[in-house]
Amino acid sequence: MGRLDPGVARRFTISERQLPSFFIAASLLLAAFLRFFQLDASSLWNDEGNSWAMLSRSFGEIAAAAAADIHPPGYYWLLKAWSLLAGGSAAAMRSLSAILGVLLVALIAAIALRSAQDDASWRWFPALATFLAAVNPFQIYYSQEARMYMLLTVEATGVFWALLWMMDAGERESRKPDRSDFPTSLPSRLAWPLLPQALFVVFGVAGLWTHYSFPIVLAAAGASFLVRWTIVLRRSHRPSPFAPLLRFLALNVLILLAFLPWLPTAVDRVLNWPKGGVAIGLLEGLALTLRTLLFGPLRTTPEPLWPWFALAGLLLLIGLAALRRRPFVSMAIGLWLLAPVAMMFGLGLFSDAFLKFLLAASPAWCLAAAAAPWLWKRAQGASPLLPTLLLLAVLGFGTGAAATTLPRYYHDPFARDNYQGIARYLKAVGDPRRDLVLLNAPGQQEVWRYYDPGLPVLALPAQRPPDPADVQARLEAATVEARRIFALFWATDEADPAQLVEGWLNANAFKTMESWQGNLRFVVYTLANDLVPIDFAPIRWENGMTLLGIEQGQPTPQHVSPGDAALIRLIWSTEHPLKRRYKVSVQLLDERNQVIAQHDGEPGGGTTPTDQWRPGQRILDNHGVAIPFGTPPGLYTLKATLYEADTGTRVPFFGDDMLSLGSVIVERAVQSPPTAVIPIQYRMEKMLGKVELVGYNAYRRGFAHAPQTPLRPGDAVTLIFYWRAPSPLPTDWPADLMMKLQLGESELSAPLAGGAYPTGAWTAGELVRSTMEIVYHGGDARPRLTVDGVSITLEALPVR
Repeated sequence: MGRLDPGVARRFTISERQLPSFFIAASLLLAAFLRFFQLDASSLWNDEGNSWAMLSRSFGEIAAAAAADIHPPGYYWLLKAWSLLAGGSAAAMRSLSAILGVLLVALIAAIALRSAQDDASWRWFPALATFLAAVNPFQIYYSQEARMYMLLTVEATGVFWALLWMMDAGERESRKPDRSDFPTSLPSRLAWPLLPQALFVVFGVAGLWTHYSFPIVLAAAGASFLVRWTIVLRRSHRPSPFAPLLRFLALNVLILLAFLPWLPTAVDRVLNWPKGGVAIGLLEGLALTLRTLLFGPLRTTPEPLWPWFALAGLLLLIGLAALRRRPFVSMAIGLWLLAPVAMMFGLGLFSDAFLKFLLAASPAWCLAAAAAPWLWKRAQGASPLLPTLLLLAVLGFGTGAAATTLPRYYHDPFARDNYQGIARYLKAVGDPRRDLVLLNAPGQQEVWRYYDPGLPVLALPAQRPPDPADVQARLEAATVEARRIFALFWATDEADPAQLVEGWLNANAFKTMESWQGNLRFVVYTLANDLVPIDFAPIRWENGMTLLGIEQGQPTPQHVSPGDAALIRLIWSTEHPLKRRYKVSVQLLDERNQVIAQHDGEPGGGTTPTDQWRPGQRILDNHGVAIPFGTPPGLYTLKATLYEADTGTRVPFFGDDMLSLGSVIVERAVQSPPTAVIPIQYRMEKMLGKVELVGYNAYRRGFAHAPQTPLRPGDAVTLIFYWRAPSPLPTDWPADLMMKLQLGESELSAPLAGGAYPTGAWTAGELVRSTMEIVYHGGDARPRLTVDGVSITLEALPVR
């Protein structure tokens, strides 16, 4: 084999000087991948629904709608224009933000390159800043959201990029001309300072038309310029030291004039919009700021967080100190970072709804953190190894922050409010003739229309502040023929602060299911007008509560299908005021006394807590126990227990703490629902011999609401398996297929569905749910499951 020509080899070899540029290019490609990956995996949420609704309007109608909102129309106009090319799907809308997210990383690289100023010792600084921005979870999250915040951040970054460029041009202009440094043609001499000035105006105007918080960015840029002019330019020997200041003021006047047509609307909207947010202490606010800059709104973050906060704060301070080689750059980045944080403190905006305003400061944090390794370049006699080690440490810090959060974010259906998942569920189980969707915040209507599963919708309250009589009348009229109400509660404190809607539902319906889908609370209510009282002698609990009577949806035993609910009304009273708050748990138990389903809550759906009861008052306490999909058909028992709300301690009566409420017959499902609508913690869809394991849930017993609660030796673990029979059933389908479950030192062998529903009774394609419990005695926390001779290792359980 012949040797490669040396000239050709040189063309394909990356020199040491070219390597940082190659790393920048690779980081930009990585940024694009991370921003477009799983772009439409999570649901559109409420505000994105508003963006989608704008696409059906003309540009004039968008302006009119924005005039009644808290955002100017700039982003919506851009999104409308983009949709004419890309369409109006979730992926198409979000792709605009993804492209802007990549542009943001490129602008951060451009600022870092300008700050490095061809200093060979700083050649890796732009590469490191680009990488930190590329993998930053905060930036990635908002690069995958169809809202204006990524555009806002690009415009803020563009303002500072243009500002630094103008300052460089000013320095060159103030120096004695050198023909080797300056272009000789007049057009070139004029274009050199005019281009960054024009970009400053363009980014400034666009920012004002994008978001009402943008003036804080212009203020930070203006403060940076004024300090620079006061310290340096005014002391120069130029004949007209005020000329740069006057030019800068002229640029800002141009920006204001371009926004002048919308300025009265902006002032009116900002002054009259309802205030929100939370004022918090300095340390708590700084911790929340660092958490947001590192991880954004992602729900899964590394624990503990304090080492991340400490390192992030340290890198920020060290980086700003390192950038003092160019004092104006250090000052500008510092003010850029400080301005949004100061706004958050000054206006008391530290709440989930407003933390996204910190996104404008994210590029400044990336630049400052990336500069940290170069502090020691300025120290005399410093070891050359130290900056290299610190560079690798910063690289590892950024990689670690991304690696500990992004994998779960990309596959988390609750990364945003899960309207998409709820709509799929309702499409599978809903009946347009008898079911109703209720939206407590009318602003949810746009996003719900995007996913519309075909059920009738009622949006209440219809106005702010809500009219109690109107709310009650509308609910009564809409629910006359309804069987179930699927309520989507969002921003309840603002939409319905008196909880008129939820209070009526709790008093007149049975809450059968409640789950958080991101920041969206999904609640299922069942309506029953003709309850059947059962023979019952009043029982007095030892805390003074008396159960006067029991009513249920059907005569005993109730017949219920999976996906529906067993209904129980408990009628309470007390002879003396109660000082504590108590909860009631109504549970569905199988023949092994395993809890199959339950409904827990304070009496009256939480609207009549026990410490507010009056002696002699009758309290109607509705409970609906939803029968999970896949529950085997058969006879089950309903029981109730009473416990202290703050400690979980059960309250006894006559030496017992569980009261039998009668029997329930769960009927065979007519057809299995799509497994995608079933809340399964770990999805597997793996064949174990002849049967498919669809997935499973695993948690410490009693902690289904918090499955990541760590185990200690001696704790019982609940595992809920979802099995699916093959279709068609094979001729050698076993009469009773067995499973073996191992956890550390414990081992359990049992039929797949616990014995009451042998596999021989399953039908083709049937989904079957089984509940198992096993005690963790220590050792390996990864359960091992064996079925039909096939073994798999499940996910490790959290252990303390």
